[in-house]
Amino acid sequence: MKGAPRCPLARGFSLPEKLYAQTSFIAMGVLGSVGILLEDPIWIAPYILIYWYGIPGIVMRHLNCPRCPHLHEFGDCLQFPPSLTMALVRRRKVHPFGKLEKGTFYAIFLLIPAYPIFWLLSNGPLLVGFLSMAALWYAGQLLYFCRRCRVFSCPFNRAAASYRVSAA
Repeated sequence: MKGAPRCPLARGFSLPEKLYAQTSFIAMGVLGSVGILLEDPIWIAPYILIYWYGIPGIVMRHLNCPRCPHLHEFGDCLQFPPSLTMALVRRRKVHPFGKLEKGTFYAIFLLIPAYPIFWLLSNGPLLVGFLSMAALWYAGQLLYFCRRCRVFSCPFNRAAASYRVSAA
C-alpha cells in the first residue's frame, strides 16, 4: 500500500500516536496479569482468554480490523507495524456489527479493566499503575482515536456524522 493516499478523516496515524495507544494498552494488560499471578495464578487463565486472546484473536481478527478502511484502503493502522494486523485479518468485512459481535466487543472491553481489579486491590502500586494505564488507554481511545476512526459500525466510534457522509 505504499504511496496510498493518506486518510483524510484520521490523517493517518503518527508513530507517537501508535506508541501511546500500544504502550498504554500493553502496560495495562501486563500489570493486570502480574497482579493476578501474584495473588492467585489459577485465575490468570480467564484473563489470558479475555485480554491476550480477546484482542488479537477476536477484536483484531474478526471485529474491528476486518472492517477498517485505514488498514485496507490507506495501508495505515493504529498497530505498529500495520503488517502485523494484516497477518491476523483473514478477509475484509463490510457489513455492520451483529448483535453477538457487539455483545462480544463490549464484554471484552469491559472485562479487560474490570477483571483484574479484585487481585490488584492488595497491591497498591500495581493497582495505581494498572488504573493509570487503563485510564490513559480508554481516554485516548474514546476522546481521540474513536473520533477519527472510520470503522463506523464499531460501538466505540465517535466520528462526526459529517465525516461519514463526506468520507463515503
